Amino acid sequence: MDGAYQSESLMSNIINLTKAGITDINDIFEWRNHPDIRKNSFNQELLSWEEHEKWFMAKLKDPDTTAYMAYYEEKKVGTIRFEGKESVIKTSVMLNPDFLSKGFGSKVIKLGVEKFVMEKKPDMRIIAEIKKDNVTSIKAFGKAGYKESHVTFFYDFKVLPNE
Repeated sequence: MDGAYQSESLMSNIINLTKAGITDINDIFEWRNHPDIRKNSFNQELLSWEEHEKWFMAKLKDPDTTAYMAYYEEKKVGTIRFEGKESVIKTSVMLNPDFLSKGFGSKVIKLGVEKFVMEKKPDMRIIAEIKKDNVTSIKAFGKAGYKESHVTFFYDFKVLPNE
C-alpha cells in the first residue's frame, strides 16, 4: 500500500491507514447500512445508493475533509474521517461490522488522529459527537485519549516551543 501509515497494535499485528478513495465507496455503503452501524448513527435511516454516492463523491472533493481506510491483515477494518478547516475538527469513525467489539475502534481512532495531525497542523481540537447510549464508541474514544465534555469528546494537540 503506497503511502500507508502503520502502527503496531496491541495484538502484535499491523494496522495500515491509507487515504480513502473511490474504491472504498461500496464497502462504506454496505457498512453504513448494516443494522449494527445504523443503530448507533444519528441518522438511522437506510441510505439509497444514489444518496450515498452523492455524499461520498462530495466528501472526496471537499478540501476540508480527510478520510482514511484502515486495514488489518489486508482486510478493511474501518474508516475514519476528519472535517473542518478552523481550529476545531470533527471526526467520525465507522468499523466494518465484521470487526466490531474486537478492540479495533480505539486503534483506528488513535492511528487516524496521529496521521491526520502529522499531515495537518497540530494546534487544533479534534471532537467527536457520540450518542449517549453508544457505550462502545464512548469507550473506544476514551481509550484513544479523548476526554468527555458533556456529550462531546475532544482531543487537544498543542505545539510547545523548544526551550
